[in-house]
Amino acid sequence: MEVDYSGRGRARRQRGAARTFHTMLDDMVLPADVNRDLFKGFREVDLEDEVVAEGDDAEDEGYESYEEADADGEDDEAGKKKTTKKEEDKDQLIDEQKKSKREKKRRRKLMRLKRNIQGMTKFIELALVLDKSMVAKFSRRPNYTREDIVHDALQIANIADLYFRTLNTRVSVVYVETWKEANQATIVPKDIGETLRNFHEYTARTLYTIGKDTTQLLSGEEFPSGQMGMAVPHTLCSVKAVGIAVEMNVYEPHLLGGIVAHMIGHNIGMLHDDGRDECFCKDWHGCIMAQSIIGLNHVLPYKFSECSAKEYMDVLRLGEAMCLLNKPNEIPATGATCGNRIVEGPGEDCDCGTVDECQDDKCCDPITCKFAANAECARGPCCTSDCKLRGPEQVCRESAGECDLPEFCTGEFSICPTNVYKKNGSPCGKTIHQVSTSFCFNGTCPVRDFQCAKIWGEDSVSSDTECYEHFNVKGSENGHCGTAKDGLLRPCDKQNVLCGSLHCTGGEKKPIGEETEHSSIVTTMKGRETTCKTLHDSRGLVQDGTGCGENFICLNQTCQSIYPHIDKDNCPSNHASKECSGNGVCTNQNRCYCTPEYAGPDCSIQVPDPVYRIPQATTTEEPSTTTPKFDLSSKMTQKETPYDDKASNHVSTLSMVVTLVSMVFGVFLCFASVAVYCYRYATALTHWCKSINQCLFKNTNPTLSL
Repeated sequence: MEVDYSGRGRARRQRGAARTFHTMLDDMVLPADVNRDLFKGFREVDLEDEVVAEGDDAEDEGYESYEEADADGEDDEAGKKKTTKKEEDKDQLIDEQKKSKREKKRRRKLMRLKRNIQGMTKFIELALVLDKSMVAKFSRRPNYTREDIVHDALQIANIADLYFRTLNTRVSVVYVETWKEANQATIVPKDIGETLRNFHEYTARTLYTIGKDTTQLLSGEEFPSGQMGMAVPHTLCSVKAVGIAVEMNVYEPHLLGGIVAHMIGHNIGMLHDDGRDECFCKDWHGCIMAQSIIGLNHVLPYKFSECSAKEYMDVLRLGEAMCLLNKPNEIPATGATCGNRIVEGPGEDCDCGTVDECQDDKCCDPITCKFAANAECARGPCCTSDCKLRGPEQVCRESAGECDLPEFCTGEFSICPTNVYKKNGSPCGKTIHQVSTSFCFNGTCPVRDFQCAKIWGEDSVSSDTECYEHFNVKGSENGHCGTAKDGLLRPCDKQNVLCGSLHCTGGEKKPIGEETEHSSIVTTMKGRETTCKTLHDSRGLVQDGTGCGENFICLNQTCQSIYPHIDKDNCPSNHASKECSGNGVCTNQNRCYCTPEYAGPDCSIQVPDPVYRIPQATTTEEPSTTTPKFDLSSKMTQKETPYDDKASNHVSTLSMVVTLVSMVFGVFLCFASVAVYCYRYATALTHWCKSINQCLFKNTNPTLSL
């Protein structure tokens, strides 16, 4: 039996080696010239390892027996005599029973997994890499540090996490890498596919030690045809799970967060929703896996469609992407550390650092991380130097332009409320024949004059219409409507000339800021000299939202109607169906922003004693342009919830009634006091007069007697 034992041991070692190789093979990135089919034999051995085949053992035993027979033929003959038919049948029966038990156990485990997988919380461990152009865009802000850049990257991941929560899945960042000096992987601006391949090679070569499920490259480069991203499908939990998300606007991180969620969806195995009848999206503007990442009418999707959710569950039920069931490490909520300058959990009011670092901080106790005695706050735009909360009349965030609205302190928190702005489609800019030339778009008023002022200096304005009509139809560096799929500059159609290259006149000879290729052409049109200056990069294109006609705006270098891009929901209106009762403006949150004289959800309640807001002491001025800018900080009031409005109105009315009754009662008491006094005075005077007469009569009576 020693021969049989050694044979089975060798078989087990061979199967174990095959299984190990199979695991390594799945994680390997093989060269393009290596055929993966060459390793199918190891896959077959690994699959049959769950069911130990007697034929394999017999084959191995025969090999070992052959070697032993060469060494000693008599021992081989003795071993064969001991092996009887009955023992072989018994061994085979035992093996079949073990096989059956293993199979039943595996099936039960799989069925339990299928039933529970949807209710379980999944975790996507995300690694983020920011290329040089992305870091440069973040670094343009004043006093921006690497910590700030990492913080912004985490905010982008948090937005993607919000989208995946609808699928009972969380996105957890496990690694962040920034390329400041040079790109570590070759970025090919004209080929996003080649860039993705280069990035995959880099991650497989250098980031293989990082425990991650997917790696996303956040890029600030511009790729042809407005490509916003690319990812390798059906690769989650492997080294091939990579993607590229292209930044659109550094000041709107929710756009990049949506692109990251879209690319992770491809890594999982989700397909595009477009062109499939079985896909259903409840939102009219589309879902996250729509082919157009920005969504219909440029409204950003924030939900996954039903077919995307089904594809996600199918991938998990097939046993793929099982790495999502591993919960990543996290810092416990109770693990607050006082003195690390981070406010952690409800146990800390503030955290100014160590005792030495907090010597000049009179608002925070460095030992307990609680507010100091008589302190209401420690820091923030709505906290004074005396550790007191600013009142609701204080501006904490100035208006950034005509379409932005100032925010005010609440009197309850030291932080400033969420930034709000006028609703998309609100008219702005200068008017021609009482018609606005531009419309508010995402909090800005994209007027051509202001765009020129930012590029060429505050004295620059948009050139005459002739520059747009003459150059933009040519499709050259001096005028075009973006880049076509073949990488060539696309000439503008006649109706889109005002949405192509931005032509300016006046200002500086060179663009302010970083050096950029540009052109300046002086030509004579319609009998007069005209200057047409333009940039050759993407900044030289007219911004989305810029007016191109009455009720028309530019979007993606095309002139479109404004109405499909306006939120169909309205702000509250009064009984006359007048939005905000004509006493305020409608915000992007579909809430009324009332003037100081009015309050209420529809701005219909008149305030008897309006409080005019106090702007901040320091403000940042924008370059002066021909676009009028209104000082909203002195004209508008903070929006409030309906409950606050009703409560404040009730208190004001009650106080007025009490005051009025008190005044009437006081006047009544005054009159009553005067009346009583007069009555008592008259009575006393009458008695006094009678006494005088009697005295006079008595004094004269003797004289009369004589």
